[in-house]
Amino acid sequence: MARRIGSGAASRGPDKALSEAAGLHQAGKLEQAEKAYRRILRRRPNDARALYCLGIAVHQRRRPKEAVRHFRAALKGDAGNPDIHRHLGLALKDLGQPVAAEQAYRDALAMAPNNAHILANLATVLKAQGRHDEALSALEQAADLAPDSPAVLSACGHALREAGRLDEAEDLHRRALTQRPDHAPSLSGLSAALWRKGRDDEAAQAAREAIAQAPQLAQPHLMLGNALRRLKRPEEALAAFRAAAEVSPADPTPRIGLIEAGQDAGALETALQEGRRALALEPDAETVHTVHGQTLYALRAAGYAEQARQEAAAWLRDHPASATAQHLAPALLDAPPPQRASAPYVRATFDAFAESFDERLDTLGYHGPQIVTQGLRSARPHGAETLLDIGCGTGLVGPAVRGLVQRLEGLDLSPAMLARAAERNVYDALHEADAEAYLSAEEPRWDVVIAADVLIYLGDIQPLAAAVAGALRADGLFIATSEEADAGTWELQPSGRYRHSRRYLADVLAGVGLVVEQLDRVVLRHEGDRPVEALALVARQRQLQGRYT
Repeated sequence: MARRIGSGAASRGPDKALSEAAGLHQAGKLEQAEKAYRRILRRRPNDARALYCLGIAVHQRRRPKEAVRHFRAALKGDAGNPDIHRHLGLALKDLGQPVAAEQAYRDALAMAPNNAHILANLATVLKAQGRHDEALSALEQAADLAPDSPAVLSACGHALREAGRLDEAEDLHRRALTQRPDHAPSLSGLSAALWRKGRDDEAAQAAREAIAQAPQLAQPHLMLGNALRRLKRPEEALAAFRAAAEVSPADPTPRIGLIEAGQDAGALETALQEGRRALALEPDAETVHTVHGQTLYALRAAGYAEQARQEAAAWLRDHPASATAQHLAPALLDAPPPQRASAPYVRATFDAFAESFDERLDTLGYHGPQIVTQGLRSARPHGAETLLDIGCGTGLVGPAVRGLVQRLEGLDLSPAMLARAAERNVYDALHEADAEAYLSAEEPRWDVVIAADVLIYLGDIQPLAAAVAGALRADGLFIATSEEADAGTWELQPSGRYRHSRRYLADVLAGVGLVVEQLDRVVLRHEGDRPVEALALVARQRQLQGRYT
């Protein structure tokens, strides 16, 4: 609480009964304090101080709806008290009413514009509304106003980490720890920032220090598990995720960690059980469906094909609306796989991983941007006028090609990914759209279309290839990567990604008027110690007019 119970602008002289009630409240005797406040209100039903304090007590007893009623009644007698407005906002937030909470916080700030804690509260509800830039701005202002507050500095560090500003996030968490070395949220935030930067040993150490201070918090256990997974210590990671699940049994996030660590450790029965539990907790979360599907493919690969088939049938039966189940289950049931990943599947997959996408790829040694940029330099040494980056994601390709083109635009299905791409400030325009539909509506105006790691979400690439051919100017280039299949045409992998044969790519592209000039085998990334080989292609538009269907 920002101030002592019962203090503030509402106070008008000593009140023994209210002081005694506040003493009970400060001692943590919430039930007795509530009764004491109610006794006062029976005598003075409009006492603003008693109403305010009662609101705090019932809110602390997890009755936010009732708290809102008391705070609003208190404001009738003391409308100029920013603390009452602030606590009204806290209760409204807990009721799931972020817009109303925002107004309460803004009312409080109108009376106390330099209150860092109110600004931090405001940031929470702005974030809940998806207004991340405004939330970060509020937190940065709060940190400037309260440079010695570990709570405010830590909250700002958390927001900076989510915005990808990892060095600044680390700095703020360390500043908070200078003020209070045992501040568990700052230790946990530092662990998360270090993990995002790939400094896993340090992340694990910070997480352990946070756990030592506050073992009841789930986040440090989660961060320890994440770090241990990347350090290839899956058994220890399992223990960390189990601790997080015990602390926060209703949260599916620790279950996801248990699934992935179980897969790492070969403990597939554990992974399977935790997948069922996570789906029961959050049946609409496609992230959970993704890791559960990976467990089923691992079961099949381990020789338990019939069990995998039965589990896949139950999965699809119980979750028929899941885009991930629709995408991954058919192959486990020996049915033909879909010809492409659905838009809902792609959108859900990338929205879920947008925050940590760049760091994940960095740990995999991902070379996609460098590969497609080299293809462009080789085929067009002097650059091009217009380039469209389809499936641009967080914009990793953008900085690599920016100096080679006059106009650069990006396109993706995931709004969360596009938000990260916009932060790079290198694209002239960004579009949320399906690549095939977008290109099919375009006149030939692109000199270059790049598709780095896009074909892996398509089995049959002919519709996209035709759309690309129709949108390219004469002599335009299509530059792409695809994971390589040994033979045949295309196949769906357990990861949910497709791969294509060299012959299939060349034939399809030739069929729409794109002549393949380069089709080289490259190492796209690493999974564990295994290099993932892929094909890097450069094809040129030789048709002078017309569209392809």
